[in-house]
Amino acid sequence: MIEQQHGDVRYMQFTHYLQFPELTHGIFTRLGGFSKTPYHSLNASFSSGDILDSVIRNRYLTLQALHIQTYPCATLWQVHGADVATLDAATWDDWRTDWPYRSYRIEQEGAQDITLQWTFKPLRKADAIITKARNVALALSVADCLPVLFYDPVQSVLGMAHAGWRGSARGVVLATVHAMSEQFSCLPHNIYAGIGPSIGLCCYEVSEDVQQLFHGKAQFDEMPTSVQYRNLVRESAVFSTEQRAGHSAKLHLDLWQTNWNQLLMAGLLPEHIELSEICTSCNTDRFFSHRAEHGKTGRFPAILAFRTL
Repeated sequence: MIEQQHGDVRYMQFTHYLQFPELTHGIFTRLGGFSKTPYHSLNASFSSGDILDSVIRNRYLTLQALHIQTYPCATLWQVHGADVATLDAATWDDWRTDWPYRSYRIEQEGAQDITLQWTFKPLRKADAIITKARNVALALSVADCLPVLFYDPVQSVLGMAHAGWRGSARGVVLATVHAMSEQFSCLPHNIYAGIGPSIGLCCYEVSEDVQQLFHGKAQFDEMPTSVQYRNLVRESAVFSTEQRAGHSAKLHLDLWQTNWNQLLMAGLLPEHIELSEICTSCNTDRFFSHRAEHGKTGRFPAILAFRTL
């Protein structure tokens, strides 16, 4: 990944997506926004407890950095599952952002005010979204979970998935690739994927219950892993046991390698997958981390859209 800057806002981009001039994307750091501690400063989620005014301004900054400030954003009510939502022209009227007001005016000194507009509609519960739609941005917000960005340049299809440990144990990236194939006739070997910053193996201590779920020795009470993905999830899972002097062994989950394995199992080529290898828990000066900051923190957005050429 490479870091870009727009004013005080900084964001990361996957190098293999830069070959596609029709794309714009960014995974934003926490720097350059309006929020105060503990959400300092580019927090994109008001559900964490931040002031609405600051969040709205932060979101506008991210869209402005990518030069898509006129785009509406399609996002999801993330529930740590593996359901994939499809955004197309027929369903656009049902899609709304998680911004709850009909309009919001951003006042600019020495320039015309900007009014952003939305309508009241319920959010869709899912953890991945795919589309061929133009002039709309896909946006998800995270803090330790993996944001995974997808693009098929042959069928011109975008996708984005939210993969924490629960989503990974349910095979959300497997489901995303499957949905792209079913809905838009994508061939997996044509699909590119970017695995963004998240909590790394170094910091992600988990319980044996988590391992049992990945290995299929237990199942979720709600939204159990689809039968078609259970063997793949089990084979993809990467755990490590860390032993420190004077301490009992600790079980750690490698979200990066686990999702990399699932993408390969879904049929993606290894040269089409880019991994950020940035641990959010180790880099709280640059990214929000739910684990490292004990739940009192913001969320950084990942945004993907077709560029207006």
